[in-house]
Amino acid sequence: MASGTFRASGALAGLTTAAHLLGGETAATVRFSHPGGDPDAPDSIPSSRGCAVKLHTSAGIHDLVAVSAPAFPVRDGRSFLDLLAARAPDPATGGPDPARMGAFMEAHPESLAAITAAITARAPQSYVTLAYNGLHTFFLIDAAGSRQPFRYSWEPPEGESFLEADDTSGLDLAAELERRLETDPAVLDLVVRLGEPGDPTDDPTAIWPERPSVVAGRLEIGAVQAETEPVIFDPNNVTEGLGLPDDDEILALRRLVYGLSYAHRTA
Repeated sequence: MASGTFRASGALAGLTTAAHLLGGETAATVRFSHPGGDPDAPDSIPSSRGCAVKLHTSAGIHDLVAVSAPAFPVRDGRSFLDLLAARAPDPATGGPDPARMGAFMEAHPESLAAITAAITARAPQSYVTLAYNGLHTFFLIDAAGSRQPFRYSWEPPEGESFLEADDTSGLDLAAELERRLETDPAVLDLVVRLGEPGDPTDDPTAIWPERPSVVAGRLEIGAVQAETEPVIFDPNNVTEGLGLPDDDEILALRRLVYGLSYAHRTA
């Protein structure tokens, strides 16, 4: 967890009434994460990483939750449960059963992009040398009520950089970030891609074609937070001037599941 400041570029002027995306500075809370349920999983293993940003705006909370994968692995809750069952460790090997995973992939070809990205991921030099994708579609809403679909990413301005496989022994990305911030702030750009007619807005497994993009602002991360209260980063948290899709089942389920997880962790 870290603290920072988001500075809007003004590039979204005319597309939204969300004041924190039009100009000025907004305080931010940032969480970098390694996916999965094992808190002792080493940073060196191939996997996607996460970056969640909570913008504390005058109009409420805006959470931008992203991962380094290009897509979500499934498009509905039933399929997500099937994926968890397929990935359950085999008692004999301690790893997933290839036959179960093969059967799942055959039944869910839409999962190929996300799963391939996870197992071929490279260890980044730093949490802030990696790009993170929001996956879901959201809407910019202007003063007339027009809705422009968009997707977003957090991207390092100088591009991504990774470690070679033989340089990952003892890798500790949290410690690296803390050392980095002792000398200079770290930055990530909020890149917004504007959708066009026909782009899917209800399917986080679908990757959009190349679309016009703008840098909506820059996140400057200043310091690691040594102690933090339990907190939820929920991509359903948006402010006036922003909208959610009506039919993205995974996005709707995330609000419910995160609430259950929070209650379990803080019980």
